[in-house]
Amino acid sequence: MPKLEPKIIQKELEDGLIWPVYWLYGQERMKSRELLKRIRRVVLGDSIEPSAIQFAETVLDGKEVSGEEVVEAALSQSLGSLLTQSPNLVVVKDAHFLKNIETLSELFRPRAKKSELSHVCVLISKDLDGRKKFSKILVEKAAVVPCEEIAEADREAWIQYLMKRKNLQLSLPQVAYLTTLDPWNLDIVDQELEKYSLLQGDDPSLGQLPIEERFRSDDWIEAFFNRDLKQALKQVDHFAKQVEASLPLLGLLAWNTRYLAMAQADSGQGLRGLKVNPYFVERLHRWSKLWKLSEVLDLQTELAHLDFSLKQTPLVPLGVWSRLVMKFCHA
Repeated sequence: MPKLEPKIIQKELEDGLIWPVYWLYGQERMKSRELLKRIRRVVLGDSIEPSAIQFAETVLDGKEVSGEEVVEAALSQSLGSLLTQSPNLVVVKDAHFLKNIETLSELFRPRAKKSELSHVCVLISKDLDGRKKFSKILVEKAAVVPCEEIAEADREAWIQYLMKRKNLQLSLPQVAYLTTLDPWNLDIVDQELEKYSLLQGDDPSLGQLPIEERFRSDDWIEAFFNRDLKQALKQVDHFAKQVEASLPLLGLLAWNTRYLAMAQADSGQGLRGLKVNPYFVERLHRWSKLWKLSEVLDLQTELAHLDFSLKQTPLVPLGVWSRLVMKFCHA
């Protein structure tokens, strides 16, 4: 059987079907944690108190135990399973370090209802070495779930999902900025959203920056891509001297430039299949009429130089930003 996507596992859990062995691997730790929460909720029951979870499951470290010890923990009657009347739940962190991992074969069973299982073992790993013979057996006999990095085209959808969980409303520039974070993963985005949440308090209409600052960023991006020299140059002084403002704006500018290049490629067909805001698509098509593809590609090169200049050279930021505006905007 092939590797299973997280959404397939979620659907199986909703239907009450549980695998005795799960192998969750990949760089997106939040995906792994969310799946573990869902598995735990089905195995131990919705009513279990958070404080009781530590007694109801066995947590092992793959750097400190062997495959035999994982099997023993899974097949032995535990206090947690007696208290909750549930299968033994064993969680193994850093499972890629496990020695004698082949012994896990003793735990393989077909997926089944909770009442038919004696154990559920969730192994969390950074990767899955497909060259190993056991990895092929694991894929055939257990639920192997890739929790891989989010594709760039899917970042906005995930940001919107995390915003919804926190009951947050952010502006388009703020969402766009979050897609440009480097490094980028769900935990980093979630931390940034937590900052927004703390700053906006009980008012979901507010964001991290004062309203006038938020609109200034959006207005400047609009003026720049409309190639309005007067309006774009007018606001440069507001952010050029502030690194905490200019670097996020540079990331936002680069993000818009990348999508503008896609919009112009193949007469706009480059945007097909991308999950972006319809309002943003409308802006891209409007800007496309004012730019040639060669100019957009030149802008991408200039932005890379600008990033280097701001971070690595003593050049005056105001002059660097002003030169960029004057090169690409018209009087």
